[in-house]
Amino acid sequence: MAVETHLLDDDCEAITGWGRTAPTLARVRRPRGRTEVVEAVRAAGGRGAIARGLGRAHGDAAQNAGGTVLDMTGLDRILAVDAAAGLAVCEAGVSLHRLTEALLPLGRFVPVTPGTRYVTVGGAIGADVHGTDHPAAGSFGRHVVSLELLTADGGIRTVLPGTPLFDATTGGMGLTGVILSATLRLPSVETSLMTVDTERTADLDETMARLSSTAPRHRYAAARIDLLARGAATGRAVLVRGDHTPYDALPRRHRARRAPLAHRPVR
Repeated sequence: MAVETHLLDDDCEAITGWGRTAPTLARVRRPRGRTEVVEAVRAAGGRGAIARGLGRAHGDAAQNAGGTVLDMTGLDRILAVDAAAGLAVCEAGVSLHRLTEALLPLGRFVPVTPGTRYVTVGGAIGADVHGTDHPAAGSFGRHVVSLELLTADGGIRTVLPGTPLFDATTGGMGLTGVILSATLRLPSVETSLMTVDTERTADLDETMARLSSTAPRHRYAAARIDLLARGAATGRAVLVRGDHTPYDALPRRHRARRAPLAHRPVR
């Protein structure tokens, strides 16, 4: 479901997050390349500018009431993929969905998968998102090899892990500048399928114990807890754990044996 934006006049739009709370008014600019991003930042005025991706933040991130919001989804090119080395260079407006479509046929996958694949690479870095593979993979910034950052003075800097600016930018919610592109390190996969175990737990103690025992058998795990349960059933949950299916684990006549890396999104 797309985020709603209502055009109020020629200059301002009402913007909300995915939860449609705390709407604000801002001048939205939609650059199509880095030159236009630089121009928009330099012309932003006293309220400055903030980068925005696909608007999937639950709260009021990337709104900048009274200022300028840069819709970065126009910078959506995948610039290079080195499947052998497990590296991809892409612009900040590329969605994780589109990145997955490009990587899976090459035997690679996005390093961190949050609750929705419809977030941009720039947004994933700015929020330093985590996913159900957090114990194994950590947050998104851990897999960024380098990034290009447009700072408030109009300069473009290459930012590397281990530097104060990198640490401030990953999870910095766009306050250090506008991410233009990033180089990502990618895990390898043998198929596009997942092997998943689903089970129920009786209470919170069992839920936490089974979650804690997830590694190293499962890369991904999530518990859907029943918040209405009371008494002895408090914290009961449906626990889902899984991993990428290796090719040798596919049944002999399974259709995926003919195209093990075909992208099969579940809508």
